[in-house]
Amino acid sequence: MKEKPTDEIAIIGMACYYPKAPDLNTFWQNIINKVDAICDVPKERWDSDLFYNPEVKDLSKLYSKRGGYLDSPFLFYPARYGIMPLAVEGGEPDQFLVLKIACDAMEDAGYMEKIEDGAKVEFILGRGNYIGVGAMNLIQRTLIIEQTLKIIESLGISLTHEELIEIRKKLLESLPPFRSETAPAVMPNIAASRVANRLGFMGPNYTIDAACASSLLAVDIAVQHLLVGYCDMALAGGIHIFNTVPFLNVFCALGAMSRQDKIKPFDKKADGLLPGEGVGIVVLKRKQDAEQDGDKIYAIVKGVGTSSDGRAVSVTAPRVEGEMLAIKRAYEMAKISPDTIGLIEAHGTGTPVGDAVEIEALTQIFSKKDEFARNCALGSVKSMIGHTMPAAGVAGLIKAVLALYYKTLPPTLNCDEPNPKFQLEKTPFYINTETRPWIHGQKDFPRRAGVNAFGFGGINAHVILEEYKNNIENIPPNMKWDTELFLFCGTSKDELLNKGKKVYQLLEKDSSLSLADLSYTLSKDLNGSTYRLSIIAESHESLKKKLNYAISRLKDPDCKQIKDIKGIYFFSKPIGKEGKTAFLFPGEGSPYPNMMLDLSLNFPEVRACFDEVDQAVLARNKKTKFLPSQFIFPAPSLNKEELEELEKEFWKIDSGLQSVLASNFAMNTLLRKFSVKPDMIIGHSAGEYSAWIVAGIINSKELYKKQELL
Repeated sequence: MKEKPTDEIAIIGMACYYPKAPDLNTFWQNIINKVDAICDVPKERWDSDLFYNPEVKDLSKLYSKRGGYLDSPFLFYPARYGIMPLAVEGGEPDQFLVLKIACDAMEDAGYMEKIEDGAKVEFILGRGNYIGVGAMNLIQRTLIIEQTLKIIESLGISLTHEELIEIRKKLLESLPPFRSETAPAVMPNIAASRVANRLGFMGPNYTIDAACASSLLAVDIAVQHLLVGYCDMALAGGIHIFNTVPFLNVFCALGAMSRQDKIKPFDKKADGLLPGEGVGIVVLKRKQDAEQDGDKIYAIVKGVGTSSDGRAVSVTAPRVEGEMLAIKRAYEMAKISPDTIGLIEAHGTGTPVGDAVEIEALTQIFSKKDEFARNCALGSVKSMIGHTMPAAGVAGLIKAVLALYYKTLPPTLNCDEPNPKFQLEKTPFYINTETRPWIHGQKDFPRRAGVNAFGFGGINAHVILEEYKNNIENIPPNMKWDTELFLFCGTSKDELLNKGKKVYQLLEKDSSLSLADLSYTLSKDLNGSTYRLSIIAESHESLKKKLNYAISRLKDPDCKQIKDIKGIYFFSKPIGKEGKTAFLFPGEGSPYPNMMLDLSLNFPEVRACFDEVDQAVLARNKKTKFLPSQFIFPAPSLNKEELEELEKEFWKIDSGLQSVLASNFAMNTLLRKFSVKPDMIIGHSAGEYSAWIVAGIINSKELYKKQELL
């Protein structure tokens, strides 16, 4: 399919609050670190033991004891947002959480202080018309209390009028208050209106209910409005908080809840969903305007497609044809081929029927797998946070946007064995169960991702995202390593000892001290001092233990050096000052699967080297079955035959050479980033090619063009 330029929308800001993730950064860190945010029902919500019984055959009485629940109460400071404290208690909490996250999104976009009153900014919020805690409070204060009093009277209990009034008073006192100030906080549309009111937006604002597709429908509307000029900026997203027993009863009656208390998208043993809570909001702007205004751009929205299922078996049963239509319309709008997609963030609820229909719809739109390796990652954030209903689509959208921004393929949990009925081996899809660098060997098009959201009742949405071409050096925030390096220095051994003792005391005093921060601080204080101590540690306890050992050794006047394989090194005369540095590039036989994976995830320069090697191989032969990255970083969840084929490919002479060149190229690039330059360069076996290139004897790009190496 020939690609043509199309109108594009930029995502310039994002914010969210999902289980165990009160902000955007934590949400991404949880995803790439495979954090399972599913927990027991919080005690303050409702007593799950009264409702949960896995032996009960009546599904209307079957509730899950687990789900993706937000911390409650969450922190909200009314005065910060110009709201009277009296207006909060007794209202719908989602109104205030939406306001907070909308402000966070505008702050992330850099526009919290820039929007003038009257600006053409709109806000569209996906929100279900479910009974919230505010509405429940009203129902209890009126209907339930009156019904309770009538029941008491019907039992023949002799009570005076004054006693009945006292009972009513006690019942009312047990509930949150309701005042005139609270009234707006229980009206559903105010959830969006309050944001426009507080932030000075004068574009349209409203809520929409398209069930699980709500937030992507909100994005669709915002995109269309931006393209035709109805607004100059738009906020779109969704919210779902405070899962209640009446709400969960619907899904229990339908048998959609997991009896395992585990959501397992696309897994052989998947048996249903788990409830989730959360809110996510993105800030959208026309790409041209965003570029002119110098905005940060996370990713580009290339196309959005929506549809309904039409006449189906029932209003609740998903339909392949309907889902296909939404996906097809998105690619028609984007004017690109589905085969250019490297990641699909699926709806992936973990229900056997829903997952099967989604896979079938995707398979019908995407090309079948021919002789080429599977190259499109498939996953679902619901495996980590549960099904957040109207906020589910935007959770997947934010995940996919960050995957593009950081060029990282995010993992999916709990898919231990992909359902063989889906026959994924015949498709371009594989379930990505590990955090992996997103290597991209294509020069004809950038990285792209698709996001699905299919709503209860047959409403479907698909969004196509593309990485922004100028986003090259987006370093992941708060890199977390298995270990940290701690460097101590001093002009004398006594000075070194004193510094070690101070750090030990600090660790004793504060167990929450960030090891990364401590490592950074110590590395800034070397100052050319002669005496050096280095310790590699993975935890506070490990650092304390090793530091204590080092201090005891350093007290010995005869101690001139320490070389401990456990990660403790001391030299009274650093060899680096007088010695020289040599790079020895290894050859064939040295590579291994997933080599330099951690470095590729944390250093864009390393990942880019593997991009270049893939591009060189693809430039030579566009019909090549395997690119180097596919056997260097093998995709998870492949079947036995595919893994055996990849292993054979890995050890072929040509492939081995590609692996050697790629890894040597990447390591040299990283070392030079840290200003580590060799005085001498040598190579072993095929590593000689790398040595020649680094020494400037031969030009790698010219060799690639002449096909002498690859």
